[in-house]
Amino acid sequence: MRVPESTELADAILSGSVTFSVRADRPYDAPRVCPLCGRRMVVKINPFGWEAACSRHGLFRSEWLER
Repeated sequence: MRVPESTELADAILSGSVTFSVRADRPYDAPRVCPLCGRRMVVKINPFGWEAACSRHGLFRSEWLER
């Protein structure tokens, strides 16, 4: 999948206008659905976190939540 250059997803999450839906029994799991459009995202898990990409709204990394 080609990830767009858009930062719309990251901007919306970091500003607090939208949040990822988190399951109570799995609070550290990576999000699977884009909170802006409802499409499934491509998720890559690594030992240090995760990276989620929406085909329309761009990329978001778990490390950005820690800052």
